[in-house]
Amino acid sequence: MRNSTPSSNPSGRSRPTSEPARLHWRPSRLLIAALGLITLAACGALLLSELPGLLAWLGIPCVLASGLHTILRAARQPPHRVVVQATGQVLLDGRLLEAPCLHWRGPIVRLSWREGRRTHRLLWWPDTLPAPQRRELRLAAAMRPLPRAPESVAP
Repeated sequence: MRNSTPSSNPSGRSRPTSEPARLHWRPSRLLIAALGLITLAACGALLLSELPGLLAWLGIPCVLASGLHTILRAARQPPHRVVVQATGQVLLDGRLLEAPCLHWRGPIVRLSWREGRRTHRLLWWPDTLPAPQRRELRLAAAMRPLPRAPESVAP
């Protein structure tokens, strides 16, 4: 029989601390690669479609230009510093966000907020938010849950 107390919580979960989660956001290389593959697949789809050959070949530069524009826009976004405080407030580069919401989809995390009438969002992919920081973000958000968008399911 042991006399010492266990050093970890038996449920496997640690208690959330009042420390804020300090995260860095940067453009995801996985997202940029996926956008490149989608652009190439769209070009192939034009060639394999039932469009007349000349029209399909004329559409490829348009698809490539649009895909390149999207890739460059995603890659050129500046990095951001995000702080999720234990009070539920979220700071982006030192300024307080209005109505922040965290959305979890497996290892992908989306932070969305409103500025006036516009909705903005940052998306962390697994290559930009490692598992320990994802856990830190979950613990910080669990202290005071951030409001979630209502489910869009018909009654």
